[in-house]
Amino acid sequence: MDNENDEVLPLVQTDAISRTSTSTENHNHNKVRRRNVSESVSPAIREDDSPSIDPCDRRVPLVILPDSTKAWHDDVTPRIPDIPVATVVSGKQRNGVLIREDDRESANGNDPGSTEPLSNRERMKISVIRGSIANPDLTLGELRLLGCSSEGFVNDDIRRVLWPKLLRLVQEESVPISGLETVHTCIPNEVYQQILKDVARSGSHIPQNAPETEAESFQEQLTQLMCWVLHKHSQLNYYQGYNDVAATVLLVMGLEAGLYVLESISVEFLERFMEKTMEKVNQELFYIFALLERVHPTLLEHLENVELFPHFALAEYTTWYAHKYAENRKLLHRLFDYFLGSPPLMPLYLSTVIVAHRATEIFNTTPDMGHTHKVLCTLPDDLPFEALLMEAKDLYQRYPPESISNDVTDYDHKRRVKEQEWKAKAEASRQERERQRKLKVVQSTSRISYRIRSYKTITVVTILALGIYAFIRSSTGLN
Repeated sequence: MDNENDEVLPLVQTDAISRTSTSTENHNHNKVRRRNVSESVSPAIREDDSPSIDPCDRRVPLVILPDSTKAWHDDVTPRIPDIPVATVVSGKQRNGVLIREDDRESANGNDPGSTEPLSNRERMKISVIRGSIANPDLTLGELRLLGCSSEGFVNDDIRRVLWPKLLRLVQEESVPISGLETVHTCIPNEVYQQILKDVARSGSHIPQNAPETEAESFQEQLTQLMCWVLHKHSQLNYYQGYNDVAATVLLVMGLEAGLYVLESISVEFLERFMEKTMEKVNQELFYIFALLERVHPTLLEHLENVELFPHFALAEYTTWYAHKYAENRKLLHRLFDYFLGSPPLMPLYLSTVIVAHRATEIFNTTPDMGHTHKVLCTLPDDLPFEALLMEAKDLYQRYPPESISNDVTDYDHKRRVKEQEWKAKAEASRQERERQRKLKVVQSTSRISYRIRSYKTITVVTILALGIYAFIRSSTGLN
């Protein structure tokens, strides 16, 4: 990429167009990804768009680069800052990232800036990370493994260095970004208004005791972050839940670096969610059923018997669990380490192992759609995520997406047929109610007219009877 074309970008995408390897030895999802990207990225780019859209936006997704790819494509090994044994937060913001001032009372210890000391495992993992990234020949697969393995990247200071590396972004001399205050005017107003509503509901991503000025600053930056990406990539459509992903990126990376990290995540991982409709996503959710058929067929049969579709996992899939675990930053940021180093469909594999892990709880639930759906939409706070993440990775290796894609299509076809049946029943029920309503009106009108005629007859007869009676009495009196 020519430098003159990217002089305003402190982070630039590199190594993307030239690396079009079709290797599937490490990420067996090339077929699905190519299909998705070819359908979701518009080939038309208007020359009058400002800022302009990079040619790299039409590249083969970075996540299919083979694991053997060299991690440090710029031949410069990164340096991570010193991580104290117990991080004490003294300021309100660090590196432009909003952080908690005090998290002593947090049971989760979920803030990277809290005073909770690092565990032995976390200190050991940091040592492993330091030793690994010092290797100039580190491969992309080894870097991905650092993020996916136990404890992830441990600390947000490390993530600020290594997330851009996972996304093939290179840090250059910082250049101020202008126009963020007015970038919202470059996207449709109805989209901007929806973003404002969702941002206002993103309070769970910031501490409850944060001053009002900090909360307002966070919301303003979050709005600018999403509007900037949506303006730069006009083929992407906003969806509810995107704000949770963006909030997580903002909290880790800050605004300036977060612009390019969120941009890359949006193009490489979330593009299916940002199409005009969610039809493709609705179909992909059935990977959960196709996988349950192999790992827990009895549970799958139970879910089908209560006529439940796998849409209970939609929020987790489209937000990378950022909506559910917004208040547990330590867990959420660790999940992002995992997903950034994994294929795009990995959240569905994680959802599958979570459902299988909760099989007993599901079987003990009242066997109907409503109760089962409610249980599956409510994730426990004590799930053994480290074990589940390893199970999901193993499940992906055993049943990669292309090996079960036909089953996914079949399940989606059944879903369409079932929905048509439900619509037909609903329409038949509506027509029957309408018929009964009209019938009642007709019957009611007939009874009223009959009664009126009956009352007239009775009145006439009564009058005649009284007249006859009076005549007889009067005749008797005369005699």
